Amino acid sequence: MLRLARTLLWLSVFAATLTDYASAQNSTVHAFLWSSTAGIQDLGSLGGGSSYANGINNAGQVVGYYASFGGTYRAFLWTASGGMQDLGTLGGDFAIASGINSAGQVVGGASTASGEVHAFLWTAKSGMQDLGTLGGTSSSAVAINDLGDVAGSASQVGNIRIVAFRQVPGKKMYGLGTLGYRYSYGYAINAAGTVVGASPLNKNLTPSHAFIRRKGSHMVDLGTLGGDNSAAFGISQSEQVVGWASLNGFMPFHAFMWTQGTGMQDLGTLGGQNSSGLAINGKSQIAGFSDLSQTVTHAALWTAPNQIQDLGTLGGNRAVAQGINDLGQVVGWSTLP
Repeated sequence: MLRLARTLLWLSVFAATLTDYASAQNSTVHAFLWSSTAGIQDLGSLGGGSSYANGINNAGQVVGYYASFGGTYRAFLWTASGGMQDLGTLGGDFAIASGINSAGQVVGGASTASGEVHAFLWTAKSGMQDLGTLGGTSSSAVAINDLGDVAGSASQVGNIRIVAFRQVPGKKMYGLGTLGYRYSYGYAINAAGTVVGASPLNKNLTPSHAFIRRKGSHMVDLGTLGGDNSAAFGISQSEQVVGWASLNGFMPFHAFMWTQGTGMQDLGTLGGQNSSGLAINGKSQIAGFSDLSQTVTHAALWTAPNQIQDLGTLGGNRAVAQGINDLGQVVGWSTLP
């Protein structure tokens, strides 16, 4: 069960790194904060090893996870005044923080005393609270809006199905269905409660397509850029959706922005083969990553299709931007020299 639980959480947080970007795990990786005035800043690590930043709010609070001395991952909250703070677990040894809203509410997934991984909500007042599942043994929360609505993925009874969910404060999780097969993954939610993510179309698990799921409606397939697969990782209040989509077969894949009026637009790359948009703010700025070559990937910031700013790295050859706030501050992770 622990393998299923951790696989579910891994899919929810790292679905963007579908190729060899995970090779960064062979190097020390640190969370970073980037701004147009200060450039890229190393946020360090509590455990002396690697750290990864996943989200940032408009107050500049950053969430993510770090490798502990015991070799497991632990969730953190970082502030400019206090540095990194360990957020604890649900009784186990493992936690990842994925999203944070303007009130400082943090969501993610953490292990319980029984070895399951459950979605959590953390607040400074109440600490870490278990959000439960959809009847199975595993869940993970990936995003939270300013109303406290949470999106993520959870297993259903028997662990046969893993589906995207929406949860509003004080209510149980609500499963959002799939695009045809038994799996779907929710990755982002906006103020209206609209959730985006990805879902396979058949039992082969490919093709898998990006979806949008509005309240009171069904899951809508957003298509691709001509290839087999796509996934949506961010959505703005005006329903601009960002993610990646393949151009031919599985690869190459490019970052996209989708709107109801324009459909899916290719955002291009920094010259390499692949790119992905992973988050979008209220000013339509998109954070993500782009290849420069087969061995070099940099964090990237889009302001329009094919208008890409290279945010660089912390000195290594891999960097991924995971989150962006309305001030244009960007967080993510990078390999070190």
